[in-house]
Formats: sequence, structure tokens, C-alpha cells
Amino acid sequence: MTAHESVHPTPDEVGAYYDLMGPFYATLWGDNIHVGYWTGPDDMSSHVEAQDRLTDLLIEKVNLTTGQTLIDVGCGVGRPAIRLSRHSGASVVGITVSADQVARATMLAEQNGVTDRVRFERADAMALPFEDETFDAAWAFESLLHMPDRQHVLREIWRVLRPGGRFALSDVTEERPLSDEHRALLYGSFMLRSLETIERYPALVTAAGFVVDEVIDISAHTKRTLQFVSDALIQKRDDIRALYGDDLLATLEQVWPQLAAIQRDHLGYVVLVAQKPR
Repeated sequence: MTAHESVHPTPDEVGAYYDLMGPFYATLWGDNIHVGYWTGPDDMSSHVEAQDRLTDLLIEKVNLTTGQTLIDVGCGVGRPAIRLSRHSGASVVGITVSADQVARATMLAEQNGVTDRVRFERADAMALPFEDETFDAAWAFESLLHMPDRQHVLREIWRVLRPGGRFALSDVTEERPLSDEHRALLYGSFMLRSLETIERYPALVTAAGFVVDEVIDISAHTKRTLQFVSDALIQKRDDIRALYGDDLLATLEQVWPQLAAIQRDHLGYVVLVAQKPR
């Protein structure tokens, strides 16, 4: 995470950020760029195991089978899409504004032998390059917080879904009010455009034309994530120094404990499941 100053990052700026920070995420986060889900205080799962558990929750919610297709809006480097396809036999088209992520995701799909049904492309969720009613389902892991207009993106997702199509999203939420200082640090570090609250989310999704089926507050299960990454930064500081140099390493070591505290004290997490009416 770098302390970018952009208040309203454009899609191109978000893409450039992930191009730059791809090695950082690969080193400390692995092939999932989303929070982990721990079942409780005694759950000793690794960060990656907890991340895969969240992916599995969304796989369950979209409930796809062989022959069906999902669009992954903000696909990262592809691990959730590949995991879904291997689990269900469904096909996936993943989109991202980062060329680096497309390359990394495509390589991961090749390594997992799923290129016949999983592909990735550079595209903007504000203008999805697909015909109406193309997909059986859609999901978005922590990508709407980057979007210039959430409502517009939700309408785009609605447009490309077939009637009866399932939509699942997971997203960071503002659980307790952020100070201006905290907001500037959080938004700058992650290139965010906005945070919603769990209470406001259902109306936002309904306004785009969906029928909301479930709203699940999993905030308590995700709180360890940034602390895990902060600890990993200490363990792998030499790797990060080799990638980015001493100055950025010093910035990261200063910022990450603050970000972990903000997540612990102010941020929540929602999983929302909806469908496009038939």
C-alpha cells in the first residue's frame, strides 16, 4: 500500500496502482486480494485458508454448475474465479482495469489447466463490453469501493445478467464513523472512491433493479486480515525492499499498523446476495 493522495481516483489510476503494487500483493497477500474469513477466536487458519473460505461462501451463494458462466467484476489475479470453475465446472470471464492483473491471472489459469473455461481481460466495469443478458451469475469481491459510481456499475451488472441471474458481492463497509485523517489514509492507501454502510447497501442494490435475498454481516470474522498482512510485512521486509527500495518500505512499515488499527476499530464487512427478476 502506498500513501497516494488522489481523492477521486479514476479507473485508469486504479489500474496503474494495481500494476505498480502487484508484486506487493503477490508477496504478502498471495493470489487472493480480499479479506479472510475466520470462523471464531480459536480458528488458527492461515491467511490464505481464510481467504479461500470467503471465496467458498460466494461460490455457494452463486450456485453455478457446468455450462453456466459468471462474470467476475474486479477479478484481481484470478484465484477466486479459478477456484469457482474448478469447484463447479462453470466458466468465468474476469475483468480488471489492471494489465498486470490480467497477465498474472491468465498465467494462473494456465498453471491450473482451466483456460478452456476461464479467461481474463482488461475492461472497465463502468462500461462492460458484453451484450445484454450474457451471464448466468456475477460477483464482485471488494471492487465496488473503487468505482466512480456504484449505482452505475450495479446497473451494468444487472444489464449483462440473464433474468434469474444471481449476483453476490462482498465489500468493506464503514462500521463506525471515520475521522477525516483516517479516511484520507485509508482512501489514499487503497485507492478507494467510497465506503458504504451495511445498512445502506440493500437499498443501493435494489435501486439497480435487483431483488435482495440475503445481507450477511461477517465483520467479526474478517478483522484479522490487515494485521496478518502487517505481520507478513515484517517477515518479508527484505523481499519488499528488493522490490520497491528503502523509502517505500519505510512508508509501508509506518502506514500498515495504522491501517490494521482502522480496520479493527472502524471497518465492517458485508456479503450480499441478490438476483435479477425473471
